[in-house]
Amino acid sequence: MIKLVILLCLLFIIICWIYLFYPRQSTPIAEKLEIKTPDSGKYDYDDCIHPCIRHIPEGFCGYHWWMVQSPYYNRDSKYENPLLYYSKEDSFPSKWEFSAEVAKTPVKGFNSDPNLFYESNKLWIFWREFGTPLCDSISASMVTVGVYTIDGKTFSKKMVYLTQQNPNFDAEQAPVLLKKGNKYYFYASYYQYNPKRINKGIAIWEGTSLSKPDFVLKEIVPFKHIYTCDKWKQLRIGTKLFFIPKPLKHDLWHFDLYAYKDKLYMFSVAEWGDNIMLSVSEDDKNFKTFHLPLVNNHYLEKFTKQRVYFYKPTGYIEKDTIYLYFTATSTIDKRRNDLFKTKILLKKYKIYQK
Repeated sequence: MIKLVILLCLLFIIICWIYLFYPRQSTPIAEKLEIKTPDSGKYDYDDCIHPCIRHIPEGFCGYHWWMVQSPYYNRDSKYENPLLYYSKEDSFPSKWEFSAEVAKTPVKGFNSDPNLFYESNKLWIFWREFGTPLCDSISASMVTVGVYTIDGKTFSKKMVYLTQQNPNFDAEQAPVLLKKGNKYYFYASYYQYNPKRINKGIAIWEGTSLSKPDFVLKEIVPFKHIYTCDKWKQLRIGTKLFFIPKPLKHDLWHFDLYAYKDKLYMFSVAEWGDNIMLSVSEDDKNFKTFHLPLVNNHYLEKFTKQRVYFYKPTGYIEKDTIYLYFTATSTIDKRRNDLFKTKILLKKYKIYQK
């Protein structure tokens, strides 16, 4: 009898474990969008990665929706330059039209991780440069630079906003710019690379001007990680594979931020790219991550027929609905990434709200 009770208890624990960690998501399948890139003369690659989409209610150059992205076709960094797009659609756009290449390929090093910020009839584009001549000229391993445009085609002179001298730390992982009051804030993942690669949380820089950059590192806020499941890394007993989830830490990698109803929401992926998670902050720095993914790799897999890799999500919230964009490995050409969109009701997470 005692053995039976112990066995039932173990079975109950296993069932709870599987229920808690087995991949699931809150949203139906996403819609794949078409994105065109300039003719490279070498590939017809039409790649999309690291998108940043912003809605401009008053309009900019006649359009309300703008996007920047940096293609990374075949993991070739010479394509990873910020490209600017706009949409003629009124809401949650599916069609994006190419506007301009924001920066050319540097003679050495590469560009990456662009994001947008709009203010006073100027659309600002920020991105990172790694190992470029500009980095060399100021003895930095990496810099975050920015330009602005007033016509969507031509751009101001590039300025440096953040610098990284220590190659053992990647303190500028995909910076996102927000404004609160009269001050500007860059948010970015903060990684330690040596002696062991560890996410140390979120780095926040504070500045008072975009025309005369004066940003200083304000603080590094620990990020409370949550554990999710990767179906491809399940628990094994001996040489046989058992379908028991192995929890993996959602190490904050790329993210985007959106302020809504006095809270700051984060859409994020871990570097292993299996889940897109939702986090929320009530003080603009300490985030709580919800266990239910916004999008899960293994649900999307049912439609794509292959394992896909998420890179960076972006989006906005309107009328208690999350409008989410993200990129995932193409099913047609594994060297490229496709852009998807989907929407999720925020009330699915209401049990976490006050």
